[in-house]
Amino acid sequence: MVTSIAEQPTQAVVREHPVMRWGAVFAGWFVATGTALLLYAFGLAMGFSAVNPHDAVVVTHGLSAGAFVWMVLTWGAALWAGGMFASWFDGRNDTEMGVIRGLTVWGLSMAASSLTMASGVMHGAFRVGTPAVDPTQATHYMAAVMWAAFASAVVSLITAALGGWMGAHHVHRVYHLRQYVEHGRLT
Repeated sequence: MVTSIAEQPTQAVVREHPVMRWGAVFAGWFVATGTALLLYAFGLAMGFSAVNPHDAVVVTHGLSAGAFVWMVLTWGAALWAGGMFASWFDGRNDTEMGVIRGLTVWGLSMAASSLTMASGVMHGAFRVGTPAVDPTQATHYMAAVMWAAFASAVVSLITAALGGWMGAHHVHRVYHLRQYVEHGRLT
């Protein structure tokens, strides 16, 4: 007996198209921002506690290498936590979308930080009555800040993607512990 193609049973595989849940991304961004503010406040407290304001050499030297390392570590840790939280908050065990959520939290953080820094730079550039700055020292300082910002962006890109992946990978470990009461029932 010969079966035609029309008679053969077909099984359609229906998969959900991956959807970005923006509530989870914004929640991850808020977690990343809060974590960064907490770590920056700690770093500033430690830095200002260690500096003697009466030592003119130390004050005019500017930021140390430790401050730049702290900036890189803060961005990395904050965006790792933000990416992980975005994936947990989304609640789907899809690691590829977890990476995308982490990268989206990173992009949102970079855009917001860039706009904030550009606003501050523009405000400082048009300020009247500021003292003259040595252009050589200002160029050297600005180059060091830009290298630290670049390193922070690269490290935080990697850690945000890793945090999103880890958050999506471990969703089942978070959500199976929860027990929800049905609406209208008291336990």
